[in-house]
Amino acid sequence: MVRKFRQPAAASSESFTQTPLSRLTQLNGFYLLLTLAIVPAVFYWLLWIPHLQLNPDMTFWELQQKILSYHEQVGSGAAIHPYCSTWYSWILMIRPVAYFYQVTNSLQAPIPASGAAAPITSSSVIYDVHAIGNPFLWWFSTAAIGLLIWVWVENLHPLLTPSEALSTRQKIHALPANELWIVLYLLVNYGANLLPWVRVTRCVFLYHYMGSAVFATIALAWFVDRWWRSPLPNHRKLALWTIGLTIAAFVFWMPIYLGLPLMEWQYKLRMWFPTWI
Repeated sequence: MVRKFRQPAAASSESFTQTPLSRLTQLNGFYLLLTLAIVPAVFYWLLWIPHLQLNPDMTFWELQQKILSYHEQVGSGAAIHPYCSTWYSWILMIRPVAYFYQVTNSLQAPIPASGAAAPITSSSVIYDVHAIGNPFLWWFSTAAIGLLIWVWVENLHPLLTPSEALSTRQKIHALPANELWIVLYLLVNYGANLLPWVRVTRCVFLYHYMGSAVFATIALAWFVDRWWRSPLPNHRKLALWTIGLTIAAFVFWMPIYLGLPLMEWQYKLRMWFPTWI
């Protein structure tokens, strides 16, 4: 005998009519404190135990105060380090970091391991390892964050009033309330990884943006996926162009990712802005 189970209609309908903002009120404050504060703090303390055992001269708190004091005194600007950059410049990848740069007279000449680079001539061969992202992927991802903000604002009214349907006016992306969790998740995590750097006064670098870049890239992938599955031909073309340009840019800038030899004109062809050098 097969027994049939039926989910209560009231519970099912309630789960579908709730919106992200209304569900936030159901979060347990104790569990938020436990998972977002207590557990990370305990694990951070545990990570320092081996260091404290090898260096018993300072306590855990004394060490943290010394670390904070050091970072407050580092300073910023080109006088501190030529590749210092500001947090807002990361969004457009204005100042990447060069890790290795040497010039030789020919492909057969040995590459100097250190020292000042030789002057560049028309026959020079340049070896450059640049901590630079894929420019098109980077800029498209930044645009995706801006588009996410637009989507959130356009769909904010239904979130606040779940009993009402989406507005009948034309929207770039009209989403059901449950899908807006994706938008909220990406925006919150992007901001949480970027905004703390606003108050940092010491010299910082482009790679400090990597946490935010992850969520910006996910946002772009989410849009590309939606465009690819869209019945509109223009959306599918937009997805194809985004993927194609990203792949082409990766191949084009690969020599400076890997430090492959480049002639002078080939190197300059990849350094689109003076701030990249």
